[in-house]
Amino acid sequence: MKKVSFIGLGNMGYEMAINLSKGGFQIIGFDIMQDRYKELEKHNIKCVPSIQKALENPDVIITMLPDGEIVRNVWEQIIKILKTTPLAIDCSTIDIESALYFHQQTNANGLPSLDAPVSGGVVGALNGSLTFMVGGDDYNYDKAKNLFDVMGNKSILCGPKSSGQAVKICNNMLLAVTMAGVSEAFNLAESLNINTQKLFDVVSTSSGSCWAVNNYCPIKGVGPFSPADNEFKPGFSSQLMYKDLSLAIAAAKKNNLNIDFTTNIFEVFSKILKNNLGEKDFSYLKEFLK
Repeated sequence: MKKVSFIGLGNMGYEMAINLSKGGFQIIGFDIMQDRYKELEKHNIKCVPSIQKALENPDVIITMLPDGEIVRNVWEQIIKILKTTPLAIDCSTIDIESALYFHQQTNANGLPSLDAPVSGGVVGALNGSLTFMVGGDDYNYDKAKNLFDVMGNKSILCGPKSSGQAVKICNNMLLAVTMAGVSEAFNLAESLNINTQKLFDVVSTSSGSCWAVNNYCPIKGVGPFSPADNEFKPGFSSQLMYKDLSLAIAAAKKNNLNIDFTTNIFEVFSKILKNNLGEKDFSYLKEFLK
């Protein structure tokens, strides 16, 4: 599968498409916002003016889009245009119902499909170190694995169709709750005049150890370089975390599950957005909670 149609060249898709091109794949790209086409073309990516032009006999189609409604609309367009049956992969983070709709529509028209949302943010997309959470069957996962290996350093077949989306929602739900705990702990330490580097040295090697501390500490100058060291410019924005938490809450409501911690953190991110801070990295939560 050498010819890839890549639909959705935003911050994530842009870097993913470049890595595929570097990996030897022939990429035809399309996005409704075409201001970055010239830069992409420097990486041997053929950028086209319409979705029709992007679908000329691909072996695989990858979409990386903002939300479930757009995913539904784009794949409805794709299905009407296609005259072949390439492998369909959606890497967007969307609600489970939209993921199932994507599979139903593609499969009904003879296209094999995988949902494959990612973790790692823009930095992971840039470095080719994303984790892919995949929903589908073994056969199609095996066909797509070489693509995932070029764009990331790990891919996991999580289960049948829509399982990738379900795992992604659970992962980001846990990340948000964990970052809230980290934020409150460091805020308390500061109020007690504790050196935050000392707290990091203890927590990162003891029972409080977690990814949010060890790799993404929300304190400037503490731990590995993170958005806190760059004025909270996003690796993963607060508005994206808000979106992912809304997906988790919707799934929990449908399954009559209480998720009180998640609901409380969702309300905090709602306030962050209302204060026009949605472009800040989600770890800005620490400063906002002050």
